[in-house]
Amino acid sequence: MDIAVRAHLNGWKFIYLNDVKVLCELPESYEAYKKQQHRWHSGPMQLFRLCLPAIITSKISIWKKCNLIFLFFLLRKLILPFYSFTLFCIILPLTMFIPESELPLWVVCYVPIFMSLLNILPAPKSFPFLVPYLLFENTMSVTKFNAMVSGLFQLGSAYEWVVTKKTGRSSESDLVSYAERESKSSSEEKLLRRHSESGLELLSKLKQAEAPPKKRNRLYRKELALAFLLLTASARSLLSAQGLHFYFLLFQGISFLVMGLDLIGEQVN
Repeated sequence: MDIAVRAHLNGWKFIYLNDVKVLCELPESYEAYKKQQHRWHSGPMQLFRLCLPAIITSKISIWKKCNLIFLFFLLRKLILPFYSFTLFCIILPLTMFIPESELPLWVVCYVPIFMSLLNILPAPKSFPFLVPYLLFENTMSVTKFNAMVSGLFQLGSAYEWVVTKKTGRSSESDLVSYAERESKSSSEEKLLRRHSESGLELLSKLKQAEAPPKKRNRLYRKELALAFLLLTASARSLLSAQGLHFYFLLFQGISFLVMGLDLIGEQVN
């Protein structure tokens, strides 16, 4: 990203080759995805602090400067996470407990739907997943907002660099599994040398060694706290007969609960 900004400030132009196909892979667990999104939103905010003087004093046109500042940095990496977190996770559920306050419909529905439609325009096949995408993005806004603040103000978590764990051929897990296979083969040879043990004992030990480790779900306190707030607000909305807010708060609270209990993804040790 730093190289792309410097090249753009120097007047370079780029050609995107759409026919080039590259294998890609999703993170293996929710924890790995959180670490990835934290890095992807904290790093751009640090880069924004460093590149802002160079962008302002560069010789490119004012339109390109505005494009870099507002669209390349601020909109996707700062404004959207801040908007999603403050509005859908804090302000909207709290308004259910204050009868005098009322959010207009365009703030709750039209603005997020419009921004989501802009995001899926390059991929029209993603339209059926618009509602799950909205719920998941609002849930991830907690991680993105935290990463944005830490990167913008240079907090301690901004300096963390955790590589995303994946289970592909070229990932770190392959090296681990290869080392485990080597250790298993050596342990099998040692077991075969022990003539005092019977074949059934050897077989049972090999099965125990090959048994995959059980997944241990982690508990995420922030997601669980927001799930409690949203589900309580949905119950309050149901009692006050606010139908539209009730459905949104209910499904958003369930999505936070699923994330908080680590019921998404697959944890691979």
